[in-house]
Amino acid sequence: MTMTKHIQTSLDMVTYDNLRHISEIKKKSLKETIQEAIKEYLKKHEGEIMKDSLFGIVGSFRTKEGNWSERDDWRE
Repeated sequence: MTMTKHIQTSLDMVTYDNLRHISEIKKKSLKETIQEAIKEYLKKHEGEIMKDSLFGIVGSFRTKEGNWSERDDWRE
């Protein structure tokens, strides 16, 4: 099951109107349009995210149970 996080933000009216207009053109809800825009933004900046030192240590530790980042049941 995919967990979701609900967020709240403020937009200036020009940005809101542009998003609403795009939603109408694409026949999508405003929510879907904003979710799509966020995903595209993250794709665009994926290289910067992966440079973060936190991502560099993922998988670098071993436990007696094995490499947890390679196991499917690591959250159990």
